[in-house]
Amino acid sequence: MKVVLRAVTAIAILYALAFAYRCYDRQLYIWLPGYVANRTQPSRNETKPIHLFVMFADHFEPGERYDRMQRWETEYPKLAAGHRDASGRKPQHTWFYPGEQPIDRNMESLERLVAGGNGEVELHYHHGNDTQESTAKKFGAAVEYFQRFHFLKTVDGKTHFGFIHGNWSLDNSNQPDTCGANRELSLLRSLGCFADYTFPSIFHESQPRIVNSIFQAVDDDQPKSYDKGTPLRAGQPINEEGLALIEGPLMLFPTLSPRKLFVGIEDGNIHLADPIDERRVDLWVKANVHVEGRSDWVFVKAHGHGASTDQDVEEWLGGHLDRGLSYLERRYNDGFQYVLHYVTAREMYNLVRAAAAGKTGDPRQYMDWVIPAYESSGAPANRLPLIQR
Repeated sequence: MKVVLRAVTAIAILYALAFAYRCYDRQLYIWLPGYVANRTQPSRNETKPIHLFVMFADHFEPGERYDRMQRWETEYPKLAAGHRDASGRKPQHTWFYPGEQPIDRNMESLERLVAGGNGEVELHYHHGNDTQESTAKKFGAAVEYFQRFHFLKTVDGKTHFGFIHGNWSLDNSNQPDTCGANRELSLLRSLGCFADYTFPSIFHESQPRIVNSIFQAVDDDQPKSYDKGTPLRAGQPINEEGLALIEGPLMLFPTLSPRKLFVGIEDGNIHLADPIDERRVDLWVKANVHVEGRSDWVFVKAHGHGASTDQDVEEWLGGHLDRGLSYLERRYNDGFQYVLHYVTAREMYNLVRAAAAGKTGDPRQYMDWVIPAYESSGAPANRLPLIQR
């Protein structure tokens, strides 16, 4: 028995040391305390049904590979046509297109996809070694370019957009060579940004301590200002100086892989090495991302790079996404326990704001509540079949 006890103790010590090294090497220590705090909070999903809002944030980077862009224009509408949410609406994609890649052919193709009721386009940007001034110049030029194709401008003529930082380095949170602007949050707000959708960014210094949350951050002169964010709560007014951050799921789960020390990490990242399956979808929902005090509205933001490689294109347009959507519709759309809604990034933000304001009733009435529809969606009469009011 002494030999067995010593062996078990030695294994436990070795495992603890290996896990500690993994936490240091992969920078898990940034978010693990916040994760534990988040998962130990009591669940209050007592109101039924739970409205589940699903959004796909695509870091969409086809570059000069127009063949990938053509696959999306040809194949995605066919894939989406085979799926419907509770209101009969097909999946809505959000293409976060990189502003430093002004390629007209790509934008024209995205214009046609959006006009066909398949989703919306938002701003993605890779930059580095910049100043506040050079960042403002680059972002401003990108917004102006996007608006040539009727993106980032709402039907009331105002500039609005959601944002993803291309280097996982929002607000200079990694290193200056991947950003450089310490007041990037304020800059984004001044240009018309309503929310950031960059996170989670596991294994990067930019990952917030706050996980599985929807929160606001007010800028300061230091990098990573959002690390001191405040979760949105129902019934409490928002801070008009802050930028909203809508996070995707971040979950730990048991695995049989010794290489992962028997603990896997789910971050909502859609890629070929970790295909979409039922287990992943269940973890997205289990993350329970919601506005505090409104646990009956749950927000799922999956992400990925839908056109960066041929393998990425295949993961999104092949059978895995199709099967994942089918499972969502079968498991989370019974009308009693869950009601499924496919939404864009802009619509998700509007629903977040409605939840924080204590709005009730059919959530579809709030999809254009704060930020109206974009010009790229066409005239209101053309949007009605899509939105199904």
